[in-house]
Amino acid sequence: MRAWKLGRTAGVAVGAIAVALAGWALSANAQYPAPTGESDVPPPIAPFEDPDVEQAQLARPATLPPVSPTAPAARPVADPPAPVVRIQVRVPADSAPGDDLKYVITVQNVSQADAHQVAVRNPIPDGVLQVTKAEPMYDSKLSTEKQVVWTFGTMKPGEKKTIELMLKPKPDAKEIKNLAYVRFEHGEAVTTKINRPTVKITKNAPKESVRGEPFTVRVVVENTGKVPAEKVRVVENVERSAEVEAVTTGAARTKQDENQWEWQVGTLMPGQRKVIEYRITPRIAADAFTTTNVSADKGILEKAEARTLVHTPGLSVKLTGPTGVVSPGDVARYEVTVRNVGTLPSANVQVTGTIPADCKPAMKTEGGQVYRDSIVWTVPKLDPGEARSFRFGLKASTTGRRVVVASAADARKVRAADELATLFQGLASLSWETEPEPVALAVGRQGTFTVRVKNSGGEEARNVRLEVELPAEVGVKQSTPDIRPSGSRMLYGPSSIPAYGEAIYTITYEAKQSAQAWFKAKLTADSLGDRPLTTEKAVSITGSSR
Repeated sequence: MRAWKLGRTAGVAVGAIAVALAGWALSANAQYPAPTGESDVPPPIAPFEDPDVEQAQLARPATLPPVSPTAPAARPVADPPAPVVRIQVRVPADSAPGDDLKYVITVQNVSQADAHQVAVRNPIPDGVLQVTKAEPMYDSKLSTEKQVVWTFGTMKPGEKKTIELMLKPKPDAKEIKNLAYVRFEHGEAVTTKINRPTVKITKNAPKESVRGEPFTVRVVVENTGKVPAEKVRVVENVERSAEVEAVTTGAARTKQDENQWEWQVGTLMPGQRKVIEYRITPRIAADAFTTTNVSADKGILEKAEARTLVHTPGLSVKLTGPTGVVSPGDVARYEVTVRNVGTLPSANVQVTGTIPADCKPAMKTEGGQVYRDSIVWTVPKLDPGEARSFRFGLKASTTGRRVVVASAADARKVRAADELATLFQGLASLSWETEPEPVALAVGRQGTFTVRVKNSGGEEARNVRLEVELPAEVGVKQSTPDIRPSGSRMLYGPSSIPAYGEAIYTITYEAKQSAQAWFKAKLTADSLGDRPLTTEKAVSITGSSR
């Protein structure tokens, strides 16, 4: 291979700007060498094919048609930008004998367009013994002993590729002149389509709705073609079971059907669209079916449908509980069953059980919140046909008839309720206090032992009996109520204490001898059953008897 003549020495950067389909190009700073014969021309590289690139059609008509003076000015058409690819080569200006020469070849797309089938070719200069390294590796199918070739396919705007090439000079080489080339392809394709008027219908309606609640249907008529659509007419057909209210102005009922509505749109230019809205209020739980028919000149006829499932919300509540008389102290147990009897899921269902006056909650199903006069449970969602049950218990302290109400309400304000009357038997609730006064006294002094019995329940306490065992160190002086001792015991009753009433028993005594004197008391009643109340209280007596 004969040497190529360069405009400057190796080691200085060589830049090349390649032009589409122009073949191999040199940088702006490099000069094409003048070949001295056919043998000096490197072998051509096989053509590259890219399925993403269409070849440009360069043919043009021999004569141009005359321009009409009344014809509208043609709309300016901007051609896409052409790619520009630059190549730079860097190598040390001087090197010691026997050392490999390292070339750094940089290829960059410096334009705003894609460059296709980018390839870099580096002929092997005279004076080079061999290629010792190439990173990345060159294409072995396109490379020969006289040149190495890299292919990079399509390079995006701004994309850069770097090649490191190591060449070993011959022992007798004095100077190595290396030349690198870049090539790429760029094409431009144009297409003309024949279009007819095209109208597209887009119809939006909710998939589901609720009986009696209005919803909006939105119809968009759009000219998606390239030519105007003239005499566009939109006709809407709506079920007779629903009420229709036009939102978009210009609507009129047709003569054929009172539930058929018509809009005269007129001409739609390419890309122009018309939005038509109307409101439907369904009156029955059934499908609300609507049909849209669009017609225009040149045989345009389009159709669209929409179907909305109309639901019916509904809840039912069933309250069960005691059917007879609730005995004193017993818990009246209730169960609330709430069911979704509609066709629409119920959200945020509040289930409430009331707490009547003079009643207190005794138990409840987990999750219930207790308020002053009610217990409330929350169900986040109740599907159609689904049921949930909740239980609670009440106690009443007084006798009487109580009405318990169970209700349910959801987020849509749908309500249902049930009630149940219960007869409660009241309960007496006894408590007592015993108090010696004073707790310490001298022989010959008098003291008192007082017992206060309270009925905090709403029912009369019957057969109340109080028994006080006196210590041997005292003597009874007086008793209220007035009774006589039975040996060493004071026996009061039987008697009754009214609801929320109180009974007071007082024993006045005289201390007779020094000792720790113990008073023992026992209280029994029907409401206490077999569990009487007992207690002991001590009085300290000091001094000696005369």
